[in-house]
Parts: sequence; structure tokens; C-alpha cells
Amino acid sequence: MTDYPSKFKDNIKTLLKDKADDFFSACEKEPVSSLRVNTVKTDGIGQFFPDVDFSPVKWCDDAYYYPSSFKAGKTALHVAGAYYIQEASATFPATALGVEKGDKILDLCAAPGGKSTQIACLLGGTGLLVSNEIVPSRAAVLSQNTERFGIKNAVVLNEDPRDLEDRFEGYFDKILVDAPCSGEGMFRKNPEAADEWTENTPAVCAARQYEILTSALKMLRQGGVLVYSTCTFSPAENEETVQKILDDRDDVKLSPIDTDIPQPELYGVNASREVIDGTVRIMPYLSEGEGHFCARFVKTSSAEHSVRPLKKKHNPAFDKAFSKFCSSFLNIRPGADLFFGEYGYASPEDCPSLDRLRVLRAGVQLGKLVKDRFEPSHSFALSLKREDAKNVLDLKEGSKEVTAYLMGETLPCDLEGWTLVTVNSLPLGWGKASGGILKNHLPKGLRINR
Repeated sequence: MTDYPSKFKDNIKTLLKDKADDFFSACEKEPVSSLRVNTVKTDGIGQFFPDVDFSPVKWCDDAYYYPSSFKAGKTALHVAGAYYIQEASATFPATALGVEKGDKILDLCAAPGGKSTQIACLLGGTGLLVSNEIVPSRAAVLSQNTERFGIKNAVVLNEDPRDLEDRFEGYFDKILVDAPCSGEGMFRKNPEAADEWTENTPAVCAARQYEILTSALKMLRQGGVLVYSTCTFSPAENEETVQKILDDRDDVKLSPIDTDIPQPELYGVNASREVIDGTVRIMPYLSEGEGHFCARFVKTSSAEHSVRPLKKKHNPAFDKAFSKFCSSFLNIRPGADLFFGEYGYASPEDCPSLDRLRVLRAGVQLGKLVKDRFEPSHSFALSLKREDAKNVLDLKEGSKEVTAYLMGETLPCDLEGWTLVTVNSLPLGWGKASGGILKNHLPKGLRINR
């Protein structure tokens, strides 16, 4: 048996009793691998890799298990944002959120971006997604994944939830709080998480989770939905935190989650039968996943609060150069209405004011002026469709040409000027063609080594 902390093993035995052996036996098996398709860009995965045996994750329509022999993180299509490698049970909370087109949604603890990118897919380019992460390094990864998925209607923030609650009081239709937790559901895949766990970890995490939920609920409109999730098995962080919220507040109620996912029989949980029956646990001995807990709240009352809209800006010099670029190389002309430093952005529709917030991304970074000429950003390329560009160099997954592009090499090309490089018709990045050669503009940080 894996050398789990003895107190953790005791806690599982108390929680599951005669099913504890089944739990630990399941944890000794090889973990399953899974991914979720980016429906912003494509509607499937099998056509790209016909020889790979994909099988569906039953609680998420766009998620699939795949064999360990398939190196999902090593493909050009992964770089292009065709899919997100995501643990299967982690796809359930965003599904439970019940996203509707046009919703204003906050993902409060969003890094590295799996659930945010899933929400964006469910929004289908409508509404607004605000993805926040308090840790700067993790927020940067969140921003990169938002870019990779080509999401146009998202704002990425690096803020403490407490600093957002007054600014966005009663603003969001739906909120996801995938809270920082003791991470017991990650012990099988990440033994270091078990090494960092102590007997006091669940209680410390539960106190922080309650504080985060308090901030989140303030930002939810009346009638809005909040989903709370963790990847831990601890009742203190799961059912008991939900119970404390219900006991301490009269403006929220539990909204039971209807699912056919097999549920465990639990013991010694200090929560009502309503909470135990109305929340969902994905357990590794009952389902193919590492483990997740999920609860859904509805806000029954909320203070009215107005949020100032984004004050859009225009830069005549930028607009002139950008218009020339679009007329020369694109079949579309997005609007540049937001500027951070030297870069112009196409902000999301109905974007709120971002003054005095730490903003990492707001819509799509289009590019910048270089000596009065517009130079497009990688983010802009990933937000496009093949038909948006006049010059397209389409490469094939697994070809020597796509490998050369990912390595930063030049390619032969009979086009002229800025060219959208695609892989199996999905945007991969920019190149600039001249004299039969395509100069590579893939960012150096994304290039692979030989």
C-alpha cells in the first residue's frame, strides 16, 4: 500500500468503514488519464487521432479517457488549444454550475484554468467570464491557458477575493469556487501532496474555504448559483463547510445536484442528511476519477449594486496601423478598445470597469505598434478561425513541418506577408512570409527542443 499519512488512513476508515479497503485498493491502481475537448475551436477529438481509443467521461459530454500510451501533452494540437488535459472528476463542478448562454460568471480560484476553460466552452462566446487567481505565478498559467483556448470573452485577474467582494457585490449570475484544499484526491497522482499533509491541514483549509465562500456569496446576484468544490475527502472541508454556511446565513439555500454518479455511504460526518444527500462525491473506488466533492447553493436575497462599465479607449495611430493589417491579411476587423502599455486589446462585450485591478488579460490581446506598423500577438492568432485569415499555411499533426514550426524553425512558403499557421486547420501561431520562406513568430517560450 502507498505510504499515506497514518492519520489520513484513520480518517478514511472512520468515514467509509467497511468500504475503506475498497478505497485504498482503488488508490493502488494506475490513475486514468483524461482530457476535455475545446468546443470553442472544434467539436471532437477522434478525427485528429483515429488510432487512439478514447472513451467518454459520463458526467461531462466533452471529456474523454485516453490510454497512457497517448502522449496528449506532446502534440501540436495541444499547443493549438484543441483540448485541455484535465482529471476526469474535475470536470464535474463546471457541469453542475448549469451555465447558460449570456451568463456573467466568476471563477474565483481559477488556476491553472481547467474549469475556467470549460466554463468558456459552455458559454460559447457569449456572456462574460471573470477568472481570478490570488497567487501571481498561478495566475500567469491561468492567463496562458485562457490564451491557448482562444477565449475572447474572459478577463483574468490576480486579486484577493476579499478585494473583489465590494467591487462586484451582487453582480454575477453564477460563481464557481474550486477552493484551495488539502488535496487528498491528488495523493495517488502526486505523492508529494501526501508528504505535505498534516493532521491539522483539513481544519486550516476549512477555515480558509469558509472565508472564500463568504466573499464569493457577496458577489452573487439574487437567484444566482454558486458551486463549491474541492479535490479532498475530508468532511471538514466538504459537507461540514457547507453545513456551516447554511447555519450561519439566511440568504442561501442548498440546491441538490441530481446525478447518477454512484455515491458512498458516509459515517461520522457532522452535517445534516439534507447536506449529505444534496451534495456529490466522486470516489475512486466507485468511479473512474481521482476524487472530487461538489455542492451547489442558490442565493435567495442580495443587495442591489451597480458596477461601472469599462471605459473604452481609442488610439488613432494604433487604429490606422491595425486597419491596414486587417485589410491586408485578414477577412475580419475586430475592434481595439482597450490598451495596457503598448498592447491593444479587443475587450469582452459588457465588460465591467477594470480600474485599480491587477489585470493579466482582458479579452484578446491583438498586438502592438512597431515603428508605426502593427505586429500581431500570439493571442490574436489563437483567437482566430482558419477562414478569418487570407494567408494560411496548414500543417498536419505529426508531420516534420509542424515539428519544425514548434522548434522555431523557418519553413518554405509561397505566400507573402503575415500568415496564420494552422495544424489540422486549427490556429497554431503566426509566421511572416517573404521570398519563399516563412519566418517563425511562435513565442520562444512555447518552442520545443530537439
